[in-house]
Amino acid sequence: MYLLEMAPKFLLALVILLIYVKLSGKSQIAPMSQLDQVGSMVIGALVGGALLSPTVSALQASGLVAIWAGLLVLIRFIKSKNSHLRDAIDGTPIRLVKNGKLLTDNFIKANLPVRDFETLINIQGICTFAELKHVWYELNGSLTIIKKGEKDIAVLVIEEGKISQENLKEINKNEDWIVEEIQKQGYEKLEDIFCAEWFDNKLIIYPYDKENK
Repeated sequence: MYLLEMAPKFLLALVILLIYVKLSGKSQIAPMSQLDQVGSMVIGALVGGALLSPTVSALQASGLVAIWAGLLVLIRFIKSKNSHLRDAIDGTPIRLVKNGKLLTDNFIKANLPVRDFETLINIQGICTFAELKHVWYELNGSLTIIKKGEKDIAVLVIEEGKISQENLKEINKNEDWIVEEIQKQGYEKLEDIFCAEWFDNKLIIYPYDKENK
């Protein structure tokens, strides 16, 4: 009897979760930000709590999950359309090492104890801070590391037709420069460019597919 009562809850919750995963994409499987991680945890808690509570009906359980999942999908959609809002919600990667120097203020900003940092680089086979050239603390808590003697990673300066001002500052360039560069390569508008990266002292442009734009 108990299993028969629970079956509608399971089925409705499963349908909503499948729809949510489909709309959210693979970032829920490999979360890219703290919001992704916390959002998925809350959905799991809502589903578990609603399914196990005898006082919550199948419709109520599904409604709770649907509301939260809908909010997460809406936030994700808004972030995809507004880079400033995305940065405000998710934050941006924090540089911890620049040209071999530990940026101690940024360790405090990232709330990352130096012992935890040491553990993270040791896991990647790095024995000493002296091997590090550049390190970024990513939104999902991982580290992007460039060791001394390695090439710098590419810097994304245009994202979906919009200039990344922060990354432009990173490479000591300005907006006038990037507009001139894209025109040299035959592009009239930023809106024609899906993304562009600065790598090995060159601007590499990836335009939108015309048929999909």
